[in-house]
Amino acid sequence: MKPVVVASVALACALTIAVSGRQAPVTMKIVSPDRDTDVSGPTRIEIRIEPQSAIPTVRSVMFSVDGTVACTIEKGPFICWYDPGDVVRKHHVRIVASFADDTRLVETVYTHDPGFTESVRTEAVLVPVIVTHGGQFVRGLKQQDFEIIEDGVKQDIASIVSEDAPLDLVLAIDVSGSMEHALDDVKIAVKQLLAKLRPGDAATIIGFNDTMFLAAEREKDPRAREDAVDLLTAWGGTSLYDATVRALDLVSHEWGRKGIVIFSDGDDRNSITPRDSATSKVQASDAMLYTVGFGGGANVPSLKQKLESYARATGGRAFFPQHTSDLNDVFNEIVAELANQYVLSYSSTNQKQDNSWRNIKVRIKNGKYEVRARDGYRSHGPKR
Repeated sequence: MKPVVVASVALACALTIAVSGRQAPVTMKIVSPDRDTDVSGPTRIEIRIEPQSAIPTVRSVMFSVDGTVACTIEKGPFICWYDPGDVVRKHHVRIVASFADDTRLVETVYTHDPGFTESVRTEAVLVPVIVTHGGQFVRGLKQQDFEIIEDGVKQDIASIVSEDAPLDLVLAIDVSGSMEHALDDVKIAVKQLLAKLRPGDAATIIGFNDTMFLAAEREKDPRAREDAVDLLTAWGGTSLYDATVRALDLVSHEWGRKGIVIFSDGDDRNSITPRDSATSKVQASDAMLYTVGFGGGANVPSLKQKLESYARATGGRAFFPQHTSDLNDVFNEIVAELANQYVLSYSSTNQKQDNSWRNIKVRIKNGKYEVRARDGYRSHGPKR
């Protein structure tokens, strides 16, 4: 199955509100999907409301697909994920935004009708890989240089995403009350990390404590990313498991180079997600996960064990700096690794969907290199 193409749609309806003494139009645009999109599998539905000064007046936004309510969202960003199934066909997307003054905006779009029914059930396993030699990254490797072994059986590599492809990065930052005194320094380090991203790289920034919120999603504008970091404020407890699952969900539908950095200074005491469920989600992920246990959290054995196991399962690394002055070096290492990441894909020769664990081993055919990749996956993994 080819990935769903997201494109902007200039479909808008308008009302007016008073802004600075003048009447300004308020518009709602369907950003995704558009009428030319072939929709199947997990699909992102997104709207944009302009001007932004009107967003606080939004009471709720209801997303429906083919007459069935998919999501009702009360606060931005106004994004809904919906899975209409594996068959490509025409869908009717309807969105209703209700405002505090009892006015409404309604917008609809019909996705592409291929004119025939097409089943698109293709299983592909994505494997992010880091290759080093003598402590230096090895660049310029080709598809034919790699070898993948699954449960002792050699697999045919279908494609490779090179280290030059854009990166999709998710930063999940603990903003619980215990971070109050360190958060300003953490923000500086995070901004330095973001400044090292290349043009075309996208960053999603999550703050988490008792709850979670998106400060920025797939943002490519450096200034907008810095502004999102400045929104972070310390309060509440820690919900590490919830944040981990949310971060993985944000990149689970993406194809290509992606990485997740989870930063926490305390053990989980507030998550709704059970520990085992979070662990299973990590094991199923095809994103490379980096974990940073900071300050007092770096000395909590249970937290260290969890963060190390999360990172190891995906081929990533765990870091435990003691001071904010160490964070810049840690983030430098993470960015350097992600900038030199390959992503391999293959279709397993084992077609059983039995929920079994499959071990993965990645090797370089010629040369003595150090290779780091995900440990394996479960056979009911995501459909590509």
